[in-house]
Amino acid sequence: MSEIGLFEVIHTLRSMRRLKPDPIPRAVLRQVLEAGTKAPSGQNTQPWAFVVVQEPDGKRFLQEHYHQAMLHRFGLVQPKPGDRSPQARMRRAAVHLAEHLHEVPVLLLVCGRRDWPAVVPKDKREGKAPPSFGSIYPCVQNILLACRGLGLGATLTTMHQFFEEELHQRFAIPEEYGVVVLIPMGYPQGKFGSISRRPVAEVTHFDQWGNQDFSF
Repeated sequence: MSEIGLFEVIHTLRSMRRLKPDPIPRAVLRQVLEAGTKAPSGQNTQPWAFVVVQEPDGKRFLQEHYHQAMLHRFGLVQPKPGDRSPQARMRRAAVHLAEHLHEVPVLLLVCGRRDWPAVVPKDKREGKAPPSFGSIYPCVQNILLACRGLGLGATLTTMHQFFEEELHQRFAIPEEYGVVVLIPMGYPQGKFGSISRRPVAEVTHFDQWGNQDFSF
C-alpha cells in the first residue's frame, strides 16, 4: 500500500462502520496501537491500556450488549427506502454495525486509569470522568489516524457506557481503569473519501467570543 500524507489522512478520516471480517495482521495491529502510545498525556502519565477482543465469544458478548444499548438509546428502525440524506446514511451504517459487530476482526477497548487529584474529595467524584481520561482522546485520535494511514477502517463509539460494569466482569478489567472508548476496526467495505464539516470561520473567534472574521 502506498503511503499518503498527513493532511490527506486527516481530511479523509471518515467513520467506517461497514467492515470486512478479514483478519488484521498482528504487525499492523501492533503498529496501530504503538501510534496510540505515542500520544501526549498529562505529566506523561500515559494512563491508557488496551483490551484487544478477537475471539468469537468475546465479540459476540460485545455485539449482543451493544445491540441492546443501541435499541435502548436510539431504536433500530431503518430510514425510509429512498432516503439518501446524510442522516439516513449514517443511521443505516450505525444499525449495520450494531447487527454485525461480532463479525468485525478487532474490537478495541481503550481503557484509562482513574487518576483523581488529591484535592478532589471522593464524594465529588461519583458519576464524573477523572481528568486523566482527557489524555485518552489524543491516544484514540492517533489510533484512528494510524488506521486510516494503513488502510483500515474504524470508528469511535461510547455506546459501551450502557454496559460498562458487565465489560469489567467479562474481560477482567481492574476497577482502577475505566473503558473510555470502543473502536471497531477492520478493512472497510466502502471507500475513504473527503469529509464534510462546518467552516473553520464559523467556529473561530479572535481574542474574544463573538469576534469572528468570516473571510478567514
